[in-house]
Amino acid sequence: MNIKSIAIAAIIGSLGGAALSSLVIKNQQHELEERLIKSPPIVVVDFAKMAMQYPEGASSIELEGLMMKTNEAVIKLREAGYLVIDAGAVVSAPDDVYLPEDFIK
Repeated sequence: MNIKSIAIAAIIGSLGGAALSSLVIKNQQHELEERLIKSPPIVVVDFAKMAMQYPEGASSIELEGLMMKTNEAVIKLREAGYLVIDAGAVVSAPDDVYLPEDFIK
């Protein structure tokens, strides 16, 4: 074998490997995108934090009304296609997935 044959074989092998790698990566990316399309958006609700913001000295009727508003907001989110998770069950999450405090007011 001469050097020219070795160089040509190396180039052909490199091009073939690059093309095959590109196809595999595109396939994996497509599968991931399909999975993301099927996954619902997520919102984390910190019920404990919300309860701490209820007015101090509120009557049981007022508290019940506030809890009903919170429950109605959760139902609206579910009906809009969100996966609603209690913050007590979350170890860590980005800030932007937490339900904003003013959403329920």
